[in-house]
Amino acid sequence: MSATAPARRIVWTLSLCTALALFGDTTLYAVLPAEYGLLAISAAQVGWLLSVNRLVRLPLNLVSGWLADRLGSRGPYIIGVAIGALSTASYGLTRGFWPLLVSRALWGVAWSLLSVAAYNLILEVSQADNRGRYTSIYASYSYFGGSVGMLLGGFLVDWIGLSQAMLALSAASGAGVLAALTLPRTPRRPTPVDAERERPSLRRSLQASLRGMRQADPRLWVIAVLNFAHRFFFAGVFYATFGLYLRQALGDGVHLGDWAVGIASLTSLLLFARNVTTIVASPALGHLSDRLGSRRKVLVLGEVLGVVALLAFARSTDTLFIGAGVLLAAVAYGVVPPLLMAWLGDLTAAGSRGRHVGGYQTAGDLGSGLGPLAAYAVIPVLGIQWVYGLSGALLALTVPLIFLVGRARSARTH
Repeated sequence: MSATAPARRIVWTLSLCTALALFGDTTLYAVLPAEYGLLAISAAQVGWLLSVNRLVRLPLNLVSGWLADRLGSRGPYIIGVAIGALSTASYGLTRGFWPLLVSRALWGVAWSLLSVAAYNLILEVSQADNRGRYTSIYASYSYFGGSVGMLLGGFLVDWIGLSQAMLALSAASGAGVLAALTLPRTPRRPTPVDAERERPSLRRSLQASLRGMRQADPRLWVIAVLNFAHRFFFAGVFYATFGLYLRQALGDGVHLGDWAVGIASLTSLLLFARNVTTIVASPALGHLSDRLGSRRKVLVLGEVLGVVALLAFARSTDTLFIGAGVLLAAVAYGVVPPLLMAWLGDLTAAGSRGRHVGGYQTAGDLGSGLGPLAAYAVIPVLGIQWVYGLSGALLALTVPLIFLVGRARSARTH
């Protein structure tokens, strides 16, 4: 399918449905670091709850990619959104570490299905001269919609309590299932991963994927490493600890005139502001990469801004540094992941992209899953500002890596 009006409709429909599916997950990231006592868990267990959903995706992403290549992306996507709505409802119906761990693992299954299927579909309906813009639109607007849910959820938690808030958010996620049903059916195509059979089994497809990884374009490995690093430091370390950082910096909240804003609400507000910035910057920079014919140049800009953002948080807890860090992190997180996905689409062939997207998501999930565990293990020793500073220094190593990739093999694939 060419980049026509139907293709744009698919991208926007996916953005809406994914945003609604994210409501419960994003709210937990705002609430858990500061309000974990509401769920009868300890601070040490927060890291596990914010990581297990990502860790369970590690063995599932390649399976999701196989399903997308074999069955088409629509069915796995709809199932993923539906499971996501159920997991959000379960947050409001359970208490204690183990039930919540199961609920978070269920969300991991949902996200593995819907995220791989969504990106696979976008790569299929896009072309090299608009792929950066389309992946950026999907990434920025779906996460912006998720931040709307976080903002709503943060206020609902402070207003009516966690259980009622999560049940309300699950109803909104259920509306995303209905919207996903409007996605057009895409034709099933044979996968080229095993020439001996038109429709290889899951086992044979996974074996072919592993063989392909050993022979893959080195740039695909660089994309995986960059995705791991970016997700580790932002989706992992920063996103999972920002509420704790604000509580240490500002106490129980701030006063805006006669209005007292709690930490859960404040965290949601700042992360919402971050996502507002993202929807402005990300599609524009994605389009710039299309016009330049170069993903790498814009990726370097995104990584540098990410480094500066983390160092701003490390430098001070002054509101000026916090605000600057939030804005810079917004641009960095808005541009790097979607452009890595667009670059992957440039380098891979139609019909086999599902397995490549699955591998890409696995690298990112490993990073974002390990990030909270590492952060909450190191914070008691170094303090949260030192953790942010160390994260910025390590993220800076990705800049020379991008330069060392080498020149692209064609004007459109670099």
